Amino acid sequence: MKTLKLSVLTLSLLTPFCTFSANVYMTENSSFDVFGRVQALVMNGDGAYPDYPSPNAAGDNSIVATTRFGIAGRTKLTHGLDAIMMGEWDMPSTTLGRTHNRYLYVGIDAYQYGSLTAGTGDGAFYTVAGATDIYHYLKTRANDYFVMGDQLPGQIMYSLSGLGWDLRISYQTANEYINDTPFSIRNAAGIAISGKLTPKITIAYGIDYYDLTYQGSQSSIAMDNYFSPMLKNDYNLSDAQIKDFSKNHRPGHKYDYGVALSYGFLGEGLYGAFVFTGTDYEYLKHQIYTYDLALNYSFANGIGIAGGYSLQTYNGDATVSDLNLSLYYKINPSFKVFAEAQIDLNADPLKLYGENAVQYEAQDKFVLGAEYDF
Repeated sequence: MKTLKLSVLTLSLLTPFCTFSANVYMTENSSFDVFGRVQALVMNGDGAYPDYPSPNAAGDNSIVATTRFGIAGRTKLTHGLDAIMMGEWDMPSTTLGRTHNRYLYVGIDAYQYGSLTAGTGDGAFYTVAGATDIYHYLKTRANDYFVMGDQLPGQIMYSLSGLGWDLRISYQTANEYINDTPFSIRNAAGIAISGKLTPKITIAYGIDYYDLTYQGSQSSIAMDNYFSPMLKNDYNLSDAQIKDFSKNHRPGHKYDYGVALSYGFLGEGLYGAFVFTGTDYEYLKHQIYTYDLALNYSFANGIGIAGGYSLQTYNGDATVSDLNLSLYYKINPSFKVFAEAQIDLNADPLKLYGENAVQYEAQDKFVLGAEYDF
């Protein structure tokens, strides 16, 4: 029987410490798996906003529940060629949010010739940015790649692995309001390559490009609300001046580039990763630079500790500066408890962002959680 190697690989990369699924159907040529998790969390008010914005908005000491459910399938088409599919959804516990498609794609796996899928998934640049994405709930979001969200819709994704190297290429078609952000994308593309320098040391390099669109009145308003404060700060403009200035200086594109260096395997003893990225928006005078360090050690008894530091700078100012801490206990393969904190180290996001975004940045965040995986 051919296993769901693509789905398991995706889970191992993107769902820390959860790399198993339940097989509900299996024949010689086909298989179908289900997987997911349920979390119960106690957090402070700022911790309820791990992303911008979040449907889990709540006050201090509130209890928030999250649910994630996924399916994956594979069937043989001919020798050396399988059809594959995967779907994974985050489902909100309140009426404030809506179901979010993390993964939703169909494609083919030609083994030594690579896999080709279409739908919702990770852009190629996640090969770089995702090296430090190791926490259970609180996310490091200094990297500007995550402004667009972890997974992007409307993508064609190609992956080829061999001899210890991995090539990923992605192309995104037009979409509006990506993952509840104010961004509308006309199209985007990315490419990344990673490889092992030694059995435990991996290096990755990637670059991506986004063509932004302002079509439609709501799209224009949302994008202006995001970029106008940046332009106002950059060019030292008054409120009256920025209205006319922004009409002719709306950033029409951005690109990211970066490199990641990692050691070990997440969940197996010592794991460490460092990510450096640069981001350039059209019309902004300077680039955004990010430096992200993450360390994790998993003990044989199920206890693990993790931590790191995330720094984002613009024109020499620290716009994000977070100390990240995590302690967890994996009681058995299905159940774990954890505590996480994200402590602001006097960042000044107003040097780049507007007040609407700043209320979610430069805040101390704490969460206690219990998680059941299946």
